[in-house]
Amino acid sequence: MIGSRKIIEGRYWNSNGKGITVVAVISESIDWAAYIGADDGWEEEACIKWAAEMGAKLSKEDAKRFFPEIKLPYRR
Repeated sequence: MIGSRKIIEGRYWNSNGKGITVVAVISESIDWAAYIGADDGWEEEACIKWAAEMGAKLSKEDAKRFFPEIKLPYRR
């Protein structure tokens, strides 16, 4: 399906009870962007969802360090 959304976890850390994650959000066959986010550290999946929806967008250069395999254009 063209344009379907996919979320890929790049990294997850839990430091002193705080969850931190980097995720890629891919619009299939269109583009992608990577985000970093943090939460209370209770559930890894909740942190991933929060980062994908509300996280801080990474620069293209930083995003490529976490996701070098993604070949689509980086979202502006």
